[in-house]
Amino acid sequence: MLGHLADVHWIGVVVATTAFGALGGIYFAVLFPKQYAYAIGRENQSNDERAGGALFYAGPLVCALVVVVADALFISALGIGTVGGAIVFGLVTGVGFLVPMAFNIAINPLFPRPLVYGLLNAPYFVIGNVVASVLVVVIPW
Repeated sequence: MLGHLADVHWIGVVVATTAFGALGGIYFAVLFPKQYAYAIGRENQSNDERAGGALFYAGPLVCALVVVVADALFISALGIGTVGGAIVFGLVTGVGFLVPMAFNIAINPLFPRPLVYGLLNAPYFVIGNVVASVLVVVIPW
């Protein structure tokens, strides 16, 4: 698998990671901020109290980079070279890996509403993974 590192489209990885991060910002800060605050039990806090530090912003971007590099390795190893193949790959890995991971993280005593958290996060991870997979395929560098 690691033999495919040289075949990865690294510019595509950077663009896809940036897109994944931007989508997260739009999804959680613009489209669903109240729902996210509710899911994590912080609906009664002000925006200032909910705002995180550098880790709150950089952490998800680093995680997205890890996901996109893994996607790119699999895409290369599997020989996926079409948009349709990238969409199927993004859906399968998003639904098969990222969605269960979101629910698994939420199923712990520190998350007051684990099902709400999982249901809110699942579409973001699937959409982000599909977009990232397509970008990795269509950007040839």
